[in-house]
Amino acid sequence: MGARGPVPQPDNVRALRGNPGGHRAPARVKAAPKAPSPPSWLDAEAKAEWRRVVPDLDRLGVLARVDRAVLATYCSSWAKFVQAERAIQRDGLTVVGHRGAERKHPAWQQWREAAGVVAQLSRELFASPNARLRSIKPEGDDDGEDGILD
Repeated sequence: MGARGPVPQPDNVRALRGNPGGHRAPARVKAAPKAPSPPSWLDAEAKAEWRRVVPDLDRLGVLARVDRAVLATYCSSWAKFVQAERAIQRDGLTVVGHRGAERKHPAWQQWREAAGVVAQLSRELFASPNARLRSIKPEGDDDGEDGILD
């Protein structure tokens, strides 16, 4: 279940809009932006995913060294997702059980769980298009709330 209430606005948008209601803003935790190094225990597929996503996330300035565990979990889940997907592609969605009846492939549950973790953590890491759109106000997007029209 998601967090309750409106999505928090990015610092740059909050600074532009000011504090019209006079409410005290909650303190934000700041971490120096620096991409973490990958753990040595990641397998080859997970390291490849790390090398794919870290440069883009680092350019966005959303990564810090404290994000290493979340990023490692994301990459490891991605590797498990790929492994389960390959097994399902190789064997099909169903397999013959020990009594001769067809049943779901055992990798199906692993696929579902890994896909869920990848989807959740990609939102946390701003690695999904929707998460990026909700985190940064797009250029030229004026909803008229502040009374200024272009």
